[in-house]
Amino acid sequence: MDQENFITKSDAFRGFTSLRTVLNDCIEHPESYKKSFPDMFAEVGALAMSGNPIAQDVMSYYYKNGVKDYIPSNYDLYMQWAFLAAANGNEFTIEKLQFFLNYAFEEIVDNDQLQQIIEKNKINDKNYMFVLGNLLCEGIVDELQITAKKLVETPSVEVKYTSEKLRNYRRALDNALPKILKYLLV
Repeated sequence: MDQENFITKSDAFRGFTSLRTVLNDCIEHPESYKKSFPDMFAEVGALAMSGNPIAQDVMSYYYKNGVKDYIPSNYDLYMQWAFLAAANGNEFTIEKLQFFLNYAFEEIVDNDQLQQIIEKNKINDKNYMFVLGNLLCEGIVDELQITAKKLVETPSVEVKYTSEKLRNYRRALDNALPKILKYLLV
């Protein structure tokens, strides 16, 4: 686990709010910008595709509820961009996914070899959320074969939340969890 390639929660939050503010302002005051919102959003998509976890989180944000006249809400793109941002080290996104990941955290904490996991992976009370959340999201990304390129190329159509969609993501986490436990113990 390479803890050097992560963006702290505060840095990720500042980057997220800054980028979101510019995009929202472009929607509200298009006359102030040389580019349209769709062009600026496409640039954020290109930045996200290059591996920028803040841009990936911003993509997730806009797909969560959509943007009237521009982007339809898309539950799958919302979740997958969030998993990708978290897998790429965005601590702010990991925190936002905490509720979804919570049962997996509990499975790890309840493991009989928890002390070995903590020592081997240098986990402490300050970094456990990041270390475990990052690994869990990496596992989901691997299970679902999520790539930024695929997400950018996915047609922008409305996809509503359904309990079945949520179960699909939960299954991916269920499938990833044993592999992550093995990684943490090896």
